Amino acid sequence: MTWFSYFLLSVPEAFLLLAVSFALFNISVKKNLKSMIIFAIIYGGVSFSLNIFMDTSIKPLISLTVFTLLVIVLFRLKVLYGFIIGIISFILLVLFELLLLLPLSQVIPLEQIVASPWLRILAGVLTIHLPLLIIILVIKKFKLSIKVPLVKK
Repeated sequence: MTWFSYFLLSVPEAFLLLAVSFALFNISVKKNLKSMIIFAIIYGGVSFSLNIFMDTSIKPLISLTVFTLLVIVLFRLKVLYGFIIGIISFILLVLFELLLLLPLSQVIPLEQIVASPWLRILAGVLTIHLPLLIIILVIKKFKLSIKVPLVKK
C-alpha cells in the first residue's frame, strides 16, 4: 500500500464509518467535527499500518478494538455504546466490501485492483465511500435515527 492510500482511503473511510453511526444515533456531526477528524486521522493510521504490517486473522479484532476504544475515549461514551458504534461500522464495511467489490471484480480483475494503488483507491471510493455517503444522506433526509440515549460516562 502506498502512503497516499492513507489519505485517500483510510482516513475518509474512518470518518465516514463514524459519521454513519453518529447519524444513525442522532449524534451531532457538527458539534463533534474536530474530534471526528482526530479520530479519522488516528484510526486511519492504525488501519493503514495494520494493512501494511499485519496479515493475520486477528487484524479485524484489533481494528474493532482500536475503533471502539477511540470512540469511547474521544467522545466520552459508555463502553457499550462505543462497542455498538464499532460493530455497526464494521458490519457496514464488510457488507459493502462483499456486496460491491465482488461485482466490481467481475469488471476489473481483483489481482489488477490489488496491484494498482489508484485502482485500489477507485475501488474503495466506489464500494465504501460512496455507499456510506448515500446512507448518511438517506438517514438525514428521512430522519431515520435510533432513539437511544448515548449518555456520556
